[in-house]
Amino acid sequence: MEWVRLMFTFDPGLYVSSALKEKKMRLCESFMKGEIPQDIYVIYRSPAGSAEFIKSRELKQRYYKERTIHILGLAEDYDKALLYLAYFAASAGA
Repeated sequence: MEWVRLMFTFDPGLYVSSALKEKKMRLCESFMKGEIPQDIYVIYRSPAGSAEFIKSRELKQRYYKERTIHILGLAEDYDKALLYLAYFAASAGA
């Protein structure tokens, strides 16, 4: 399998859902090493400037190769990721 080079940046106000708060530093370090933590949702800024989220394992897809992904937040489940997107959309419209 071909190695996929991923680059990550983190938002200064990085959102981390409650169940992941204690793991925040370890998760960020994993991303910076190019390791993708499993079974979390990654909220990121799309090229269009909107916020989107995906399951972390999807970052291994070819689409993300050689891209810089600006991470806005990390969530333990779908509902928490969706809640953050609603907050992001409301604050962008304000």
